[in-house]
This record gives sequence, structure tokens and C-alpha cells, in this order.
Amino acid sequence: MTRPARANRVFKVTSLAAMAIALAACSPQATPTAEPTPTPKFVTAPLTGVQFAEGSIEAGYLSRPSVACKIDNSDAARPQLGLNRTDIVFDEMVEGGLTRFVAIWHSDQPNAVGPVRSIRPMDPDILSPFGGIVCYSGGQTVFMNMMKATNVFNASETSEQGQGTFSRTKDRIAPHNVIVDVAKLATNHPEIVAPSVQFEFAGSLAESSAAIAGTSVSDIKVYFPAALAQWAPNADSTQFLRTQDGKIHTDAADGSQLHTVNVVIMTVTVDRSYKDHKYGNVPKDNVIGTGQAQVCSAGKCMNATWSKTDRQSPIVLTDASGAKVLLAPGNTWVELQPAGPEGKTVLTQKPAASPSATPKP
Repeated sequence: MTRPARANRVFKVTSLAAMAIALAACSPQATPTAEPTPTPKFVTAPLTGVQFAEGSIEAGYLSRPSVACKIDNSDAARPQLGLNRTDIVFDEMVEGGLTRFVAIWHSDQPNAVGPVRSIRPMDPDILSPFGGIVCYSGGQTVFMNMMKATNVFNASETSEQGQGTFSRTKDRIAPHNVIVDVAKLATNHPEIVAPSVQFEFAGSLAESSAAIAGTSVSDIKVYFPAALAQWAPNADSTQFLRTQDGKIHTDAADGSQLHTVNVVIMTVTVDRSYKDHKYGNVPKDNVIGTGQAQVCSAGKCMNATWSKTDRQSPIVLTDASGAKVLLAPGNTWVELQPAGPEGKTVLTQKPAASPSATPKP
């Protein structure tokens, strides 16, 4: 091959390569495929119906047992500590017509709640469906034995010595000074399972049974022989605010007024067969059976029926047709109002809005 012919061939190959590179440079670049956005996953709190994102702090609580504590409600005990972080609170009548709380924490578990007091005869029937843990500071032997005979783990000030769960605060006077670390008490017992669903919940406040079928109220008064629990809707009717014996009822943790999304008022009969030589009659609210109820959510209340077939069964709320009543997602306070003449509930209906005057031409 002659030298010029070889040079010409090299030139053609080089030119073709250059053209290929140029075309590749001009071609549109391939767009990388975007990763699909993962669908968020949620878990539902069994005692409130509130959904929490998987992996959140709140979702982490849901694998733990519930912790119920007997909370003093005497004037000397108020303001109590940690009640605005509860899932459910039962307000029950005790000696002298006063009241005491059974407060249950699960989806939020504080490091300090109280003041914690002694057990009462209705507590085994109230708490057995939840399982979990009950904390209290003493009580009559007969009532403590009744509580110990249930499926609920009993944590008393005596049995928990050295565990770092019970303490005595110096800023309150005994016996109103027992404080419990709910979070530590729950984490100390990973062998105890989480509670099952108790009440039925709607998907939202607007879908709750009372929001759909209830009557708007401006005030709820639940009378006990020597106590008055009062609830009023807040400005946007998303919660009810609590007043106790005519005074705003607050949480010592931050000074906020006690509030709840749902108020359930159960009319109950009272067993007076328990006598005590020191304190006299010790009443027991009968929560096994059936009776009338008021269920309040979204600033409205509706008539309902409550029923509970046995100690282990949850409380069931039904409407006039027999359908289950759906609470709004959120916390619930249950007022165990003694049947008349000892107790009564007074609902003040919210006045209907006056029609706007038509402007004159």
C-alpha cells in the first residue's frame, strides 16, 4: 500500500470516530429513575384511636403495658400531676361522697404522676380488661387481695421498694405526696403485653357518633354527693375543659386546664355492703351490668347505653338502635355517676344561633 493511501484511510477512521463522539455529546442524557416515595405506615393506639407514625416515640410506647394509678382527688391533692397525659380516666365515688380517679397511661408515659393513693373495691372490675399494671399506695387488705386476684400486675409502694418507681415528694404533705414513674414501671416489665382495644373509635372528630347525632351543649355537670365534676367545650369544640367543685382543674406539670376529647357519663348503682370500722361505708360502683349513659364529643352529647358482661370484658357503648357508639380519636374521661338520688347529670344545651337580620335596601 502506498503511503498516501494509508494516510487517507487513517483520516477516514479518525473522522468517523470524531463524528460518533460528537453525536453522543449531542444526544439527550438518560434521566435517572426517581425512587418511589415510601407510603407512610401508622400504628393505632388501642386506648385512644389516635394514629402514630411507625418509629415515632409515641409508637414506641404502644408495645408497652398500660399503667393505671389510683389518683387522689381531695382538695389537698389538687392540682394533680400528669393527668393531661392520660389515655383514659375513670372518676369514681369513694367514702363520704367524694371522688377518686383511676388514671390509665399507655400512649404517653410520664416520669412522674400523682399523688397516688389506695385501692378501692370497684377497681378490679374496672381494670381487668386492660391487663397491664396497677399502681397504688396501700389500701384495706380485703381490697388489695381483690386486686391481686386479677390478671393485672400489682405495684404498691411496699412491693416496689428499691425499684426506683415510687417516691415521696417534699413539696406536698403526706399522704398526698406519693409520686410514681410510669415510664420506668412499664419498661421494668417487658413481659407484660400491651392492652387491647376498649372503646370503639371513629376515624375523626367529625365522624364520631356524638358529632353526628348529638345535641350541642355549653355545660356538663356531674353531681356526686360531695363533689361536682364539670365540663365545658373549648372555643372550637375539639375538647372539653374540666372544672372541679367550681374551680378550674389544672395539671401541676404545666398549669394547663385538664381537658379531654371525650366525656362518657355512666349511671351506675352502688354496692354498700363493704363496711369499715374506721371509715364507715366504702361504696363500690357496680360497673358489671348495664345502664344509661351520655357520650359527649365535638361539643355535643347523645343518649347511649353502657354494658359490661363480666370482669374481663370491656365496657360497650351502644345507641338506641343497638349500634356501637364511636368515640372521637383522643383521650376519654369516664364519669361513674351514682344513680339518683345520690347523683345526677345536668346538661345545658347550647343556645341556637340567632338568624342574621336581613339588611334593608
